[in-house]
Amino acid sequence: MSYSKKLEAALIELEEANVNKTNAMPPPYKLLRKVGFEIIPFHYNRFSSNFLMASGWFVPISFLLAFWHLDGASFSTMVIFSMFSGLMLGLCAAAYYSNSAKKYKLSTWEEL
Repeated sequence: MSYSKKLEAALIELEEANVNKTNAMPPPYKLLRKVGFEIIPFHYNRFSSNFLMASGWFVPISFLLAFWHLDGASFSTMVIFSMFSGLMLGLCAAAYYSNSAKKYKLSTWEEL
Protein backbone atom coordinates (compact mmCIF):
# COMPACT_ATOMS: atom_id res chain seq x y z
CA MET A 1 0.00 0.00 0.00
CA SER A 2 1.24 3.50 -0.76
CA TYR A 3 2.33 5.95 1.91
CA SER A 4 -0.67 8.25 1.38
CA LYS A 5 -3.16 5.39 1.77
CA LYS A 6 -1.41 4.13 4.91
CA LEU A 7 -1.38 7.65 6.33
CA GLU A 8 -5.09 8.02 5.62
CA ALA A 9 -5.81 4.66 7.30
CA ALA A 10 -3.64 5.65 10.29
CA LEU A 11 -5.46 8.97 10.72
CA ILE A 12 -8.82 7.20 10.57
CA GLU A 13 -7.66 4.66 13.17
CA LEU A 14 -6.37 7.45 15.44
CA GLU A 15 -9.66 9.31 15.12
CA GLU A 16 -11.65 6.15 15.91
CA ALA A 17 -9.47 5.61 19.00
CA ASN A 18 -10.32 9.19 20.11
CA VAL A 19 -6.71 10.35 20.00
CA ASN A 20 -6.53 14.15 20.10
CA LYS A 21 -5.68 15.58 16.65
CA THR A 22 -2.88 17.72 18.07
CA ASN A 23 -1.45 14.62 19.69
CA ALA A 24 -1.83 12.53 16.55
CA MET A 25 -0.17 15.16 14.36
CA PRO A 26 1.96 17.47 16.54
CA PRO A 27 3.49 20.66 15.08
CA PRO A 28 6.93 19.13 14.24
CA TYR A 29 5.17 16.36 12.32
CA LYS A 30 3.01 18.83 10.40
CA LEU A 31 6.05 20.95 9.61
CA LEU A 32 8.00 18.00 8.23
CA ARG A 33 4.99 16.89 6.15
CA LYS A 34 4.59 20.39 4.68
CA VAL A 35 8.27 20.44 3.74
CA GLY A 36 7.74 17.18 1.86
CA PHE A 37 8.97 14.42 4.17
CA GLU A 38 6.96 11.22 4.20
CA ILE A 39 7.36 10.29 7.84
CA ILE A 40 5.37 7.73 9.77
CA PRO A 41 3.01 9.18 12.40
CA PHE A 42 4.58 9.01 15.84
CA HIS A 43 2.03 6.52 17.20
CA TYR A 44 3.06 4.06 14.47
CA ASN A 45 6.79 4.69 14.54
CA ARG A 46 9.40 2.61 16.37
CA PHE A 47 10.56 3.78 19.80
CA SER A 48 14.11 4.44 18.53
CA SER A 49 12.88 6.48 15.57
CA ASN A 50 10.63 8.57 17.80
CA PHE A 51 13.50 9.07 20.25
CA LEU A 52 15.85 10.29 17.51
CA MET A 53 13.24 12.54 15.91
CA ALA A 54 12.05 14.07 19.18
CA SER A 55 15.60 14.55 20.48
CA GLY A 56 16.57 16.15 17.18
CA TRP A 57 13.76 18.62 17.74
CA PHE A 58 14.30 19.24 21.48
CA VAL A 59 18.10 19.54 21.65
CA PRO A 60 18.33 22.73 19.53
CA ILE A 61 15.35 24.25 21.35
CA SER A 62 16.97 23.41 24.70
CA PHE A 63 20.22 25.00 23.50
CA LEU A 64 18.45 28.22 22.52
CA LEU A 65 16.67 28.35 25.86
CA ALA A 66 19.93 27.66 27.72
CA PHE A 67 21.72 30.33 25.71
CA TRP A 68 18.97 32.80 26.55
CA HIS A 69 18.52 31.96 30.25
CA LEU A 70 21.91 30.77 31.51
CA ASP A 71 23.72 34.08 31.63
CA GLY A 72 27.38 33.72 32.50
CA ALA A 73 27.45 29.96 31.86
CA SER A 74 30.21 28.58 29.69
CA PHE A 75 29.47 27.32 26.20
CA SER A 76 30.28 23.75 27.22
CA THR A 77 27.80 23.98 30.12
CA MET A 78 25.10 25.13 27.71
CA VAL A 79 25.88 22.29 25.30
CA ILE A 80 25.82 19.69 28.09
CA PHE A 81 22.57 21.12 29.49
CA SER A 82 20.90 21.18 26.08
CA MET A 83 22.07 17.66 25.22
CA PHE A 84 20.88 16.23 28.53
CA SER A 85 17.53 18.02 28.57
CA GLY A 86 16.88 17.42 24.87
CA LEU A 87 17.68 13.72 25.13
CA MET A 88 15.52 13.35 28.25
CA LEU A 89 12.61 15.10 26.56
CA GLY A 90 13.14 12.89 23.50
CA LEU A 91 13.10 9.81 25.72
CA CYS A 92 9.89 10.96 27.41
CA ALA A 93 8.21 11.71 24.08
CA ALA A 94 9.22 8.33 22.63
CA ALA A 95 7.97 6.54 25.74
CA TYR A 96 4.70 8.48 25.61
CA TYR A 97 3.99 7.58 21.98
CA SER A 98 4.97 3.95 22.53
CA ASN A 99 2.68 3.64 25.55
CA SER A 100 -0.09 5.56 23.82
CA ALA A 101 -0.04 3.17 20.85
CA LYS A 102 -0.37 0.22 23.25
CA LYS A 103 -3.07 1.94 25.28
CA TYR A 104 -5.24 2.59 22.23
CA LYS A 105 -4.37 -0.84 20.74
CA LEU A 106 -3.30 0.67 17.43
CA SER A 107 -2.14 -1.55 14.63
CA THR A 108 1.43 -1.36 13.38
CA TRP A 109 2.39 0.67 10.32
CA GLU A 110 2.99 -2.55 8.38
CA GLU A 111 -0.51 -3.85 9.21
CA LEU A 112 -2.26 -0.76 7.80
